[in-house]
Amino acid sequence: MADFTLTPLTDYPQRERVLALAKEHAAAVDADERSPFETLRELAADGGLLTLGREGSLVPQIAVSFDLATECASTAFSLWAHRSTVAFFDAVDRELPEGLASGEVTGATAMAGAFKDASGVGEIQVHAKHVEGGLELNGIIPWTSNLYPGGVVVLPVVVDDAAADEPNKYIVTLRVGVEGHEIKYQKGLMALDSTESGFSKFENVFVPQEDILTDDVPGFLAKVTAPFLTVQSSFCLGLGAAALNSAAQHLDADNGIFREDFERIKAEYERLRAEILELAEDPKTADRTRLLQLRLDVALFANAATHLELSTVGGKAYAVKSPSGRRVREAQFLPVQSPTEGHLRYELSKLK
Repeated sequence: MADFTLTPLTDYPQRERVLALAKEHAAAVDADERSPFETLRELAADGGLLTLGREGSLVPQIAVSFDLATECASTAFSLWAHRSTVAFFDAVDRELPEGLASGEVTGATAMAGAFKDASGVGEIQVHAKHVEGGLELNGIIPWTSNLYPGGVVVLPVVVDDAAADEPNKYIVTLRVGVEGHEIKYQKGLMALDSTESGFSKFENVFVPQEDILTDDVPGFLAKVTAPFLTVQSSFCLGLGAAALNSAAQHLDADNGIFREDFERIKAEYERLRAEILELAEDPKTADRTRLLQLRLDVALFANAATHLELSTVGGKAYAVKSPSGRRVREAQFLPVQSPTEGHLRYELSKLK
């Protein structure tokens, strides 16, 4: 064994309940037999744990996300997407839609296109034109999660008929399953099957004027980047921390050959832990380059930690239904989650 303690990012009264609920239902969530939102709604009722840090420090919110991920990354992932949606409404000083704070209405972030477009690695794939009373949308979004019927989605659109002196990119909101919104749910995933993720097609979808959140897309992205990336990074960190904790119990395997690897990955964990706590303490002033680097580094850490867990725990970690096997599968999602590893590497290469 090695000296490693899985400590919280910060303590809070409901922590034991957060851990217990996530652990109790992890297997059912992983098997797509239970929605992560059943757990998240219980947490919302137990102290508003889905909307922490809307003003000031985000440390309380990332602590909840981190703890959930140590037991069930799918539930932590769903919290991240939901909490990002809350941040989107806060960024434009809008009241939250009824039911969003409690999780009775789910929040889905379909913002990958906006971030890709801003960094030059992709483009917005939903187009719009002005119609009486609002916009009409057509196009696709390859991947969105938390696509529960009636839930709130926030997405970017390109307005094709904008005049030369008008903004031609907007952020809008709509409800999952409105007329013209077709979803193909992606099942049979390596992990996260329960997160209601899927491909969206928009065909003549009407968005009323009041559901256009902003035409200042750069300003909007600047405000939401910190909560979007810190909460996302916190569940990556929690997943890796759980794997490292498991590996620490098995370092006598193979005559301790993995101890040096363990110490190296542990040192990286401690560095990332300090970094995320600093950035989340004052998100409004968080440096964008550091946020991007953090997000890349925590994903690489999680994959290194789960590989180490697999190597030290041995054959029983290869069982699909084991906690170790689940963490290995969950970590494989991180390179393709938006912002993807390629997106992060490209953007950071431009900033150096």
